[in-house]
Parts: sequence; structure tokens; C-alpha cells
Amino acid sequence: MKPRTLGKFAVAALVLIVVATVLPACQTEEKPEIKNPDTFIVATIGGPETLDPAAAYDSASGEVLQMVYETLIYYKGEKTDEYVEVLADEWEISADGKTYRFHIRDGIYFHNGNEMTPEDVEYTFERQLVQDYVGAPTWMLYEPLLGIGTSSHVGDSLRPLSDLTSVVEVVDDNWVEFYLAAPYEPFIQILCGWWGGIVDKEWCIENGDWDGTQASYEALNNPAANAWPLDLITNGTGPFKLEYWEKAVEVSLVRNENYWRDEAPFARLLIKDVPEWTTRKLMLENGDCDYAYVPTINYEEMEGAANITVYKDLPLVQCEGFFFNYEISSESTFIGSGQLDGNGIPTDFFTDQDIRKGFTYSFDWEAYIDDAMNGHGVQPASPVVKGLTYYNPDLPIYSHDAAKAEEHFKAAFGGQVWEKGFKMTLAYNSGNDTRKVACEILADNINALNPKFQVTAAPQEWTSYGAQMYAQVLPCFQVGWIPDFFDAHNFIYTWMHEGGYWAYYQRYNNPEATALIEKAINSPDSDERQAIYDQLAGIYYDECPGILLVQPTGNRYFRDWVKGFYFNPANSANYGWVYELEKKY
Repeated sequence: MKPRTLGKFAVAALVLIVVATVLPACQTEEKPEIKNPDTFIVATIGGPETLDPAAAYDSASGEVLQMVYETLIYYKGEKTDEYVEVLADEWEISADGKTYRFHIRDGIYFHNGNEMTPEDVEYTFERQLVQDYVGAPTWMLYEPLLGIGTSSHVGDSLRPLSDLTSVVEVVDDNWVEFYLAAPYEPFIQILCGWWGGIVDKEWCIENGDWDGTQASYEALNNPAANAWPLDLITNGTGPFKLEYWEKAVEVSLVRNENYWRDEAPFARLLIKDVPEWTTRKLMLENGDCDYAYVPTINYEEMEGAANITVYKDLPLVQCEGFFFNYEISSESTFIGSGQLDGNGIPTDFFTDQDIRKGFTYSFDWEAYIDDAMNGHGVQPASPVVKGLTYYNPDLPIYSHDAAKAEEHFKAAFGGQVWEKGFKMTLAYNSGNDTRKVACEILADNINALNPKFQVTAAPQEWTSYGAQMYAQVLPCFQVGWIPDFFDAHNFIYTWMHEGGYWAYYQRYNNPEATALIEKAINSPDSDERQAIYDQLAGIYYDECPGILLVQPTGNRYFRDWVKGFYFNPANSANYGWVYELEKKY
């Protein structure tokens, strides 16, 4: 069956012009011997948070999971609006846009030898709805299938199990059907994410996961963080299987010898957590890794490096931001005394709009993009960035303005902030030098306004950074967002809906914004959706719940013996699909 496109529901295609340039400086005619020819080695800055595809919502986890688990369909090559069949070999959408049908392949086996069945597919999605982890990608199923944000509860009670098991069913032997509450333009893209990776029902139950009963539903619904049955173990159908995961050190995946397609090109994939930049650089230059994460701030340092292939100026569909925490935990060690006494900040510090605007006007985008990003990015005006549907390039943006920052700080908390001063710490994940610079720019500019202002920056390990964010201990957190799908809804929901990922963890809740977001996704009228997203951009600008930092462009750095890379912004691994790479001259 030919790959299908979304037709009139298609997302605007990204025009990707990827230029691979082998930098010739210092090269000799004789190429060095390829190191570790049967192993692909990645040097990056943070490992996964979990190996449960229903819980993982960070790109470091996703890059592992997408090699271990497989989805029903996936994006075709560089496209974000065309698809190829994977575990399904045929699929169709009903005329009313509310029923999606997938025919499941025969003869595919999980890593433990169990044969995949349509019942495994049904179980995969019901399991996610049942477990409904806070902070997980489950909202992307709840919204189209049940017409609500992530919520397995009705008030204080669990939603009836039948509600969750009735929206996906095995029919006609090898077919699986999804029943949507209403037409939902980006649903087909949602199924491409690693959260759509199909799990083995029998194996899951053997390992203490949901067994289909009400009692198991009650026991496993939203368990404590990392207390998930599949947190540390995997069993997919993908080209690689888990050998081991040593947290904060490395993940080792080995070739699946019984893979249903051609076997993986490497016997092993090693993803090493190497937070220190000079170490990663030496590894790449010496051939001790095949791909290394290079921060934007270090791009110029790599100019002229020998035996390196650089893919330049890739159009990333992502956005970096500072997010102000409206309800800081009283247990936070980042807020000094916890009082507005000159030695700390209160837990409700960022509920004051003048504080938020004081911070925002203190940030210098020109310095950040020029110095930290080396010009590789633009300042976004809205969470709906370029590359998404309903992007509008003509919206207003903030700029660095010390006078306006001072004006807002003087007004904050009835003048007490300016009179007493305050003390707090900005956090960033260690190894991410561009985020470090963003923190330093913000801190320096705020401190320059008043000698009583004491803002500092401190690095945190990525594994603890996420946990600190979830526990509300970070006064504001700096993170980025890559697309789950390429509709404006994915970003605007995340930033502004009361159940959105970043909005939830900063406790931002604007009922008007939430209602507008729900209205937009349910509207079949593209003009109405555009008008709503522009209105939401205005609300974000006025309320200033965070600082939109940059939409970057990016480079990718490989040893020149790596061939086969292509760029798709949906791929959570910066080095692309290892399954389609090879090492050769």
C-alpha cells in the first residue's frame, strides 16, 4: 500500500535544505582507520529519565526508546506531512475524521520472542490512558480520544475503566481502530511519537504492569515518579534492544538479531553522558565517538576541524524559554530565606506581573543570540514558532530595556522589592553552555539595576534538574521544547493550557487561555484557528509568564566516516536514525 498523506489536513511541509560540508583544513589525503567499525558511539550531555514509553517525555529518553520500540507508522524521510507504514501495513481514516483504522502486520516478534498481536497494540494505548502519569505525554491521547486534557479522574474518583478501554479496539482480526471524540487534525502525527511504541502485553503483565482489571487500574494509576513497572526495562520490536543503562554514564543498545527488517548496521549503539565540552570535542576529534553534541556557543571552535562532517544551519522547530514558577516549593534551596527580606524571595514571587516583566525587560536577546548562539537563531514572538501551522511572523516582541525593567521592579510588591532587594538562584542543566550564558546575561542585567539584587546561576545534573522542576523547587527553569507534532496546538497547549507540560509545572493557569486553546483545536475553520492563536500570542505577551528566548538553527557534527544522515525535526536524536547510518569512506 502506498504511503498516505493527510490531504486537506496536511501540515505545512518544512522545506529542509541540508548541506553536508566536510571541512578540509588540516586534512591529509590518507584517511585515518575507522575506529570501532561495528559500534556507533554518541557523546551527549544527558541520559534518559525513564525507559517507559508511556512515561518518557524528554528527548534523551526518546532517542533510546525510538530505537527499541516501534510505532504503527512514522514520518517519511525528511517529511513531516507524509508517512510510511511500520508495524501497520495499511491504514485509513473515516470520512468524518473520527475513526482511524490500522491493519497490523503478521510475523513480528518482540525482543523476548513473543509474537506481536493486535491485542498488544490495543493494550499499549489503553495502558497509557490507565496509568496516566503526571508529566507524561498521555495528554496527546486523552485530548483526541476523550475530548479532555490528561485526566483519568472525574473529580476525586477514577474515570470508569470502560471509558478508557472503549476508545481503541481490535476489530476484524488484524485491524485496530481508534475512536476520536471529534476530528483532530494532528492525531496521525501523535501516533508517530515514541509514546506510540508498541509494548508486549504479556510481558508487561508479567513485570507487574496493568493487567486489565479495575484493581490493577487503581493500583497503577499515576504512581510515584520512577516507580513505574517499565522504568528500567524494555521489550520492543525495534532494531536494537537494551543491554544496560548505567544512569548518568551511558546506555548500551545491542543489535536485535531477529529484527523483522534488515538487521541494524551496528552490533552496538553506545550513548555516553559526557557533560564536559572539551571531553566531547576530544572524543570526536580522536575518533572515540562518531557523533558529539556541540553547543551553539562552540560552533566557531569547530571550524576547520579535520575529518569532521558538519551539517549546517538545520531549521529546528523548537523553542527555548525561561518559565517563571508561580508556586515555588517552600523546600527550595534556590530562594534563600524564602522571604522578601533582602536575603531571599517568597514562594509566590513570580505571581507579581511586575516581577515577571522586570525579569523579561532585563534579558538581552541581541547579546544572547550573537554571543551564545553565534547568530544561529531568532527571537520568537509566540510559542507558535516557524515551522508550525498558524505561525505568524508579524507579532510584537520584547527587547532589552533597563529603564522599563527598573520601572517594573520599583512597582513590584508595592515597592518592597526595590527597597529591600532580593536573592535567588537561576538553574541550568550542566553541560549546556548556551543555557548557562542565558542565565548569566539575565542575572548580570538584573543585578546591575540595584546593588540589593543578588541573582546567581548554578549548574544542575540533567537527571536531577527534571526532578527539581517537577517538585517545584526551581524559582524559574530554563528548558526547550521540540515538537510532538507540527501543529500550533502542540506548542501553545504546552505553554499556555492549564494542563500543558510547562504551564503545569510553573503553575500558570489562565482560564481564558485554556478555553481558547480548546476552542482552536476543535475548530475546522483555519481562519478561526489563526485568529485564536494570534489572540493567545497577545495574552502571552501581556501576562509574560515566561521569557521566550530563541528559536535556534542547528549544526550536527559527525566523524566523516559516518554516512546516511538526514534531518527530520521530529527525530528526538540529534544524530538521526542510527538504523539508517553506516561507517565507511
